[in-house]
Amino acid sequence: MRYIPRYCLTEHAVLAKPILGLRGEVLLESGVKMTYPYIRRLERLGINGAYVEDPLSEGLEVVSAISDELRAQTVRLISSIYTAPAKKHSGARMNALRIMKIAEQIVDEILARKDSVVNLIDIKTYDAYTFFHCVNVAVLCVVIGLGTDLPRYELVDLAYSSLMHDIGKVFIENAIINKPGKLTDDEYATIKTHSREGYRYIKDKYLTPEIVARGVLDHHERVDGRGYPDGKRGKEISLFGRIIGVADVYDALISDRPYRKGLFPVEAVEYIQGGSGSNFDFDVVSMFSRKVAPFPTGTCVLLSDGTSAIVVENMEGFPLRPLLRVFKNEEQNVTPYELDLSKGSFDVTIVATLKM
Repeated sequence: MRYIPRYCLTEHAVLAKPILGLRGEVLLESGVKMTYPYIRRLERLGINGAYVEDPLSEGLEVVSAISDELRAQTVRLISSIYTAPAKKHSGARMNALRIMKIAEQIVDEILARKDSVVNLIDIKTYDAYTFFHCVNVAVLCVVIGLGTDLPRYELVDLAYSSLMHDIGKVFIENAIINKPGKLTDDEYATIKTHSREGYRYIKDKYLTPEIVARGVLDHHERVDGRGYPDGKRGKEISLFGRIIGVADVYDALISDRPYRKGLFPVEAVEYIQGGSGSNFDFDVVSMFSRKVAPFPTGTCVLLSDGTSAIVVENMEGFPLRPLLRVFKNEEQNVTPYELDLSKGSFDVTIVATLKM
């Protein structure tokens, strides 16, 4: 199994994972053979790619941090909450219980996983970006929090906070939220109100603990004081805010948007690392770098010796040195063989991600 960008999909490719729609509904089941009408439909929906089974990735398993069923369930819940007009949120306290239950399920599934490294390439539609984004941010936050030895009850609070981190955007016009071009100064000022509005809203309507609400308030603060809404610095920013801030930016960077293509994971990881100590908390970035794979399983890469390979497995502590399956030498196909960069071949490095 491997992820293929939409523009590289071909007829007869077999889906390895289902493709979900705007509200978590299944658009195409796993096992379906792709056709040109299906591919054109994915393009119209703004879906960035798909996981497929092919000879190159035979035997590879991309283990998700949470199950497809839980992801779909969470997307449906987030969609129902984020699309309801804020003034009509009469069921907020019931939603709070539902969010808490989902947060517990996310934490428990991640705790039960054997893999400690996240291979995150998510399939989103443009219109459903916010819903999938909130789920991804929650998963990343829990994985980072787990690495910092947070107890289960705090991981649940962290998941809750991250699922609701953008709830303040329900108070902002969709025309501004979804604007494809550059925001005006006034529009950007409006966008910057969402973290404080979200904080007030979940404190008032959801009766959330302060630790949960603080993550919503602080997720756009930056350790050098150049964030918003309060210009906090360093440890003035809550731990949840510092963790969500990293996860939020990372997932945004790797996501396709109507106005730009998403970055490769390795490019987004480098961006986060480059902001360590200025934009982002050093300790959070260090744990993020241990837990998030810059070359997710199933990624095709070019090596410095001219060979091409597919990533088979990532090991914590060696983010740039995964286990590979080499399948090509320059332009010549070769009998596939494994190459573990973490245990040898130290003169060989990954130099590029291949679009294939």
